Amino acid sequence: MPVEVLYNSVCPVCEAGACDLRRRAPSPGMGGVVVTDVSRAPEALERAGVTLYQVRLKMHAITPEGRVLRGMPAIALAWTVTPGYRTLGRVMQAPPFSWSGAVVYHVAAHLLWAWNRASGRW
Repeated sequence: MPVEVLYNSVCPVCEAGACDLRRRAPSPGMGGVVVTDVSRAPEALERAGVTLYQVRLKMHAITPEGRVLRGMPAIALAWTVTPGYRTLGRVMQAPPFSWSGAVVYHVAAHLLWAWNRASGRW
């Protein structure tokens, strides 16, 4: 079962990242990653137990076991199953990179959210 990444395509930066994941991803049957745009598939929010606001703020991922990750842990997990990013994903899951990555992602996510809001995207 693949990792499912939840993102919001209304954000152009998020859309670019999701397109890159989608382009690199092996087919879902091979255990890769499935990228779901919650603006086109809102039922994914309920399946993950998250709100639109939460996905607008940070990318989320649903593990094959059904666990929901958000922010840098979600990205690192998606990278571990994506060709070209596997090593980086493993590195970003290990301290101290996981800690510093989470801090940088948290700050960047809030700045990106504010930019999208100021731009009238939400």
